Amino acid sequence: MYDGAPPLKSVALAAYPQADEAQIDLRAETEMAVLQDLIVSVRNLRAELKVEPKVKVPIEIYAHDAETRRLIEENRGSVERLGSVEQVSFVESSRAKLAGVRSTARFDVHVVYERKIDVAAERERLKKELEKIEKPLASSQGRLNDEQFLKKAPAQVVEGLRKQVDELKILQEKTLAKLKELG
Repeated sequence: MYDGAPPLKSVALAAYPQADEAQIDLRAETEMAVLQDLIVSVRNLRAELKVEPKVKVPIEIYAHDAETRRLIEENRGSVERLGSVEQVSFVESSRAKLAGVRSTARFDVHVVYERKIDVAAERERLKKELEKIEKPLASSQGRLNDEQFLKKAPAQVVEGLRKQVDELKILQEKTLAKLKELG
């Protein structure tokens, strides 16, 4: 690297590298952040909808401005490859009210995926999941309602139990909402 004559005896003695301001391109960084946000949104939606990894799905994008739309169109191949997307289509109205949508300041993305499910089996699975949530929730709430436990337990244990109860309540609400959707 140095043609056999290193400038210093050790890397540890060398000055820390400095950023070259001439190589910083804020526009390119912003564009890359938008594309990363789109791909992460699509991947998260696929995970939420439980789309198998090998299945390619179409997406609909509502770009809030022409610049964002141009950027996504120019990088359509990368979005399709990295997000396991079959087809990218642009729509003229917001998709924020639909299920399976992620909204950002620059775009709304909707994963178009109709999963064929056995409603009875899904309802049964959700009921079992709800039972698994409600048992520890009731136990933790009982411990938090016990004055003797609260007096004797260390503060971090009580705080951890409260956080656990909050998380379990959120999971319970989500599961109940899914059950309600199924009817």
